[in-house]
Amino acid sequence: MNILYVSPEIAPFAKTGGLADVSGALPRSIKSLGHDIRSVMPKYRSVPDMDMTRLDMAPLRISMHNGIHGAAVWQSEFSGSPVYLIENTEYFNRENFYGIGNWDYPDNLERFVFFCKAAIACCRSVGFAPDIIHCNDWQTAPMAALIRQADSEAAENIFPAPPRPKIVFSIHNMAYQGIFPEHFWPVLTLSRRYYAYDFEFYGQINLMKSAIVFSDAIHTVSPTYAHEIRTTDLGFGLQGALQARQADTFGILNGVDDDDWSPLNDPFTYGLHFSADDLSGKKHIKTRFREEYGLPDAEDKPLMGIVSRLVDQKGIDLVMGCAERILGLDTQIFILGFGEQRYHDFFEWLLSKYPDRVRLYIGFSHELAHKIEAACDMFLMPSRFEPCGLNQIYSLKYGTLPIVRHTGGLADTIQDGRNGFSFHDAHPDVLLDTVARACAVYRNDPEKWKQMMRFAMKQDFSWRHTAELYVDMYRHALSKS
Repeated sequence: MNILYVSPEIAPFAKTGGLADVSGALPRSIKSLGHDIRSVMPKYRSVPDMDMTRLDMAPLRISMHNGIHGAAVWQSEFSGSPVYLIENTEYFNRENFYGIGNWDYPDNLERFVFFCKAAIACCRSVGFAPDIIHCNDWQTAPMAALIRQADSEAAENIFPAPPRPKIVFSIHNMAYQGIFPEHFWPVLTLSRRYYAYDFEFYGQINLMKSAIVFSDAIHTVSPTYAHEIRTTDLGFGLQGALQARQADTFGILNGVDDDDWSPLNDPFTYGLHFSADDLSGKKHIKTRFREEYGLPDAEDKPLMGIVSRLVDQKGIDLVMGCAERILGLDTQIFILGFGEQRYHDFFEWLLSKYPDRVRLYIGFSHELAHKIEAACDMFLMPSRFEPCGLNQIYSLKYGTLPIVRHTGGLADTIQDGRNGFSFHDAHPDVLLDTVARACAVYRNDPEKWKQMMRFAMKQDFSWRHTAELYVDMYRHALSKS
């Protein structure tokens, strides 16, 4: 089948989080199953060249609410799968992708409506007729309504030939829905009849709601999260719309790119490697890591890692509530992340008070993330909710046993006492008890610890299996009338 994969970010071209990793790896795996899949994303200012070629064709002419806007199309071959990049200096030649700091660009609705329309026009210009359009997150949500409106009017003017392509919409995080004031409605260039039932959300425009209503299949990035978002607690106001589409909702765990995350060939681990059958390299990596960052190298002190956005969703408030008591268990913690200033301030204070037990890097470093996953004994990820999570899967591959809250993708990947440790109640005392339980196994039962490490490392979270589940979902969408 022909598939157009539409995403606001695709690694390695542009990345702010796990969506980019998924958008980079999944199309390659689907292509390996024999399907023609092509990706499209905006050409932001920061996108690296990556052997791009500007396509030799007339600029796209995109009809917006305020006139005609042009776009050029660039193409890059990424692992044999074409990636089209939409260039428009007015909308995408900016310092960041979505805003500056906590401030969103005020024209984000206009920017991403333009992107959705340009993705459709790109298909027409290159002669690609998709059977499936796979959209990701609120930035691509308008695509579903735009296609529906075009289908009701003149589908042949949108794609090289009918029938209308089926729409699959992936929800990577319900907390970000694309909500805008009602007076922005003209930007969508849709008939007003769509507003009241399909977009309206407490007097505002909700892009994600429209995609839930109009898509042929809806996808979330773990089976448990697919259930959780139909509840009041984690539906963020859209649980009713999702309950109505339960039969068309699929929960599929994200995979992991073996080429990027593997202890067998990791380029960032000091030239040292290890496997489930030979764990000795991990101990040497931990020693080198501690030497590099000036931490005492004591075998009985478990080293814990955090690689995370420092925000409430990730349970950082739970860590803050018991961090000193965790250190009181004679442990060490390395924190890598960026987020709310209050958490920056707290961890900087913690470092100043416990300089022999804490290390902190505010920001993000791909290399350091790899080193933390490889060197640490345990990985703290006590999220209040977690659509899928990737770091706990990276940790499993490196034998770094995760300590997680039982929610979303964490519940689907971590088995308490087998490949990690989990807890239910979102409370610092419960997190502390779980850390203490992990430390007890680490110190008092080293054979069980190694057994858990080996079990974790031998689990298969590759994209090969996951891609087949996506293809099954595409076939379900194609079966819809």
